[in-house]
Amino acid sequence: MLRQQQNKQRRQFASAALMVLATLFATFVLSCAQQEKEAPAPRARRSGTGTTTTSAKPQIDPATSVAVIETAKGNIEFEFLATEAPETSKNFIKNAQVEYYKGEKFYRVEELLIQAGSKLAAGETLAIENGAKEMSRGVVAMAKEEGASVSYASEFFICRDETILDSEYTIFGNVISGMDVVDSIAQDDVITNITIRNKE
Repeated sequence: MLRQQQNKQRRQFASAALMVLATLFATFVLSCAQQEKEAPAPRARRSGTGTTTTSAKPQIDPATSVAVIETAKGNIEFEFLATEAPETSKNFIKNAQVEYYKGEKFYRVEELLIQAGSKLAAGETLAIENGAKEMSRGVVAMAKEEGASVSYASEFFICRDETILDSEYTIFGNVISGMDVVDSIAQDDVITNITIRNKE
């Protein structure tokens, strides 16, 4: 009789233990599923080269866009010459989107032009895109070494007046607002940021 009671107690204990283990397992599975559901999507992925890349920003059409150069003295806005310099225009927009120009200075300020660029894209170059536009007041162009067949990918200048340079420059923009700001820029004035907006 005693042995039967002991066997019965053992069976009851084993059954209770199994119930507890099953409950714990179910709770664990539900908890893991909830964590996966709430986990934020990854912000970056590894590329084949082993470098981290963030998700690409949406492509912006230069033909319908305006660049806004923000400074403490006011904004300079220019439209892109998307037909004459499509690749240069796209490259400038890309650099602006990743904030390459944010905090950079106008390090070259002369009577005829002002120039700025980004240290983050130093050494990168672009093929020169020749168009019909000539160097004149309000023109935005890429900088390059005299006689070079490529432009610096992030170095740009804005003409304050007509300037005599060789014809091998990529002119990719034309100021539509803020020439008074262009005229007021002094050496080492800072670009607060460059943003891109749609044409009105």
